Amino acid sequence: MAAFDSAASGFVLWALAQPDIASDAVLTQAMNFLQFAFGGPGFAVPLGLFLAGVSISAGLTGLIPRWLMWFGLILAVIGELSWFSMVVPAALFLIPLTRFPAFVWLIAAGFLLPKSASGSAATDGNQVLATNARRASDRGCSVTSAVR
Repeated sequence: MAAFDSAASGFVLWALAQPDIASDAVLTQAMNFLQFAFGGPGFAVPLGLFLAGVSISAGLTGLIPRWLMWFGLILAVIGELSWFSMVVPAALFLIPLTRFPAFVWLIAAGFLLPKSASGSAATDGNQVLATNARRASDRGCSVTSAVR
C-alpha cells in the first residue's frame, strides 16, 4: 500500500507539471492536496502497519532483538498517528518522524533477521513439536491429543 501511495503521489505530481493543469489555480490546489494525501499520511500509515506487523511477529518469535521490536512499534504508533496531519497541521512533523527512522529500522531488521528460515528457532519443526509436547504434558494431556 505504501508503494502504491508513493507511485500515486508521483503520478499526481506529473499531472501537476502539465501546462494546462498548472494554469488552473483551483485544480492545482486540489491536486496538490491529493498529492499530499498520497505522499504524506498515505505513505506513513501503511508503513506503520507494516512496521507493527513485522515487529510483533519477528520480535515475539525471537528473530529480532527486543530493542528493535520496541523501536519498530514506537515508529508504528507514530505512523498511525500521522493521519492527524490531515486535520491538524501542527501534526505534520509525524510524517518525517515516521518515514526517515523507518528506513533505518528496515535496514537494521534486514541485517538482524536470520539469513535462512531453516536454522531459526521459530521454524525448526523438531523444536516446535518438542515444545508442544512439553506444554501438553504440563497440562496433563497426552502427546497424541495435543498434536490433534
